[in-house]
Amino acid sequence: MMDPLLAFLLVILLISLLTVKIGLSPFLSLVVSALAYGVLTGMGPELIGHVTAGLARIFSALAIIVFSGSVIAEHLRQSRAVDRIVADLLGLVGRKKGMLASGLSGYLVTLPTMCSMTSYLILDPVVGGMGKKAEKSGRRFQFAAAVFSVISFNLVYPSPVMITLTESLEVPPVEALKFGLSLSLLLFIPAFVYLGRLPIVEKDVPVETGPLPPRLLSWAPLTLPLALILAGLLFPAAWLVGSPNVALLIGALLSAALARNEAGEMIKKATKRAGIIIFDLCGAGAFGYVIAQGGLGPELDASFGPMVPTVLLPFLVASLIQLAQGSRVVTVVIAAEIMKGYPLEPVTLLFLISAGAFVLSSVSDPYFWLVKETTDSDLRDTLIGYTLPLSLCGLLVFAATVLRWLFFV
Repeated sequence: MMDPLLAFLLVILLISLLTVKIGLSPFLSLVVSALAYGVLTGMGPELIGHVTAGLARIFSALAIIVFSGSVIAEHLRQSRAVDRIVADLLGLVGRKKGMLASGLSGYLVTLPTMCSMTSYLILDPVVGGMGKKAEKSGRRFQFAAAVFSVISFNLVYPSPVMITLTESLEVPPVEALKFGLSLSLLLFIPAFVYLGRLPIVEKDVPVETGPLPPRLLSWAPLTLPLALILAGLLFPAAWLVGSPNVALLIGALLSAALARNEAGEMIKKATKRAGIIIFDLCGAGAFGYVIAQGGLGPELDASFGPMVPTVLLPFLVASLIQLAQGSRVVTVVIAAEIMKGYPLEPVTLLFLISAGAFVLSSVSDPYFWLVKETTDSDLRDTLIGYTLPLSLCGLLVFAATVLRWLFFV
């Protein structure tokens, strides 16, 4: 039987090999790695039960949320509602502040769509062409949309990252929302300072023209679910419609109603995208649950506790997992399972793991390659415009979490 820590390091390398080098899907890579870890650490027939239990936990927590978010995202794209949203934000902040409008768009659209990559995909044609409207060119705006989509995805409840962490670590959603929302808004300043000084050559992208859809109908699928979730957090009597599952399902039904004759095709496309996402997340659930059952958490505490500060280890574990496989939800699913029972106040532990999910997002991260392709950037510019600002955000979240732990816990 192999030491749990050594087995973990080996399967992390296996995940990188299977996903990056061989090109296996994340679901298969994670399930194979879960089985490998169980065998290496001496698990018996219970291993299969751990794998299926981990799959079921994630599916039950995120299936409705991911599906509903995909439907909303597809509606925003097909109806050009996202064009109206970005145009309104550009009008609000001023035509000279296209980068701010792009960042706000990425931040806001990610919340109901439940996926930072999906929000970026539907925003990219709009923010890429916004340069001509703002008398600048487009790549800086695309990087801003990508970076700020990750900021809200990693920090603002009810994103899949926050739902996973609050449920796994038993943190009240209101507590996660209060600190996470504050942190995400504070990150606007350093992120925009950095993005405004990117040493890259800008490129213009043509923008789609034509009449925009009505403002109320464009904003409703985005704002209604968020308003219902907020009501559920503030008013216990609104527990039903305030549940993220029900609120987002209402948003998806509204999107289908607004799509009218195109609803069937829209839902078909959304289902395909949601299926890919949820399978990958279920693979992470299987891997994380098997790791947790293998005793890695206590082993890490025993091995590194005397050498590594208590608040640093969860951040390092999450950073290593993020580097290995790239998906942020996968990172927090696995890290939360590993660190369960760790001797830290739960909210602190939650945001230390969230901070780790920001950093080292590069060649193993599918979002990295999407941004590289859509911005027509080389590796250097993508690292500068995507990886480095996200890593900076992660370090700032880590620092803010440590300060909260030192002075307010």
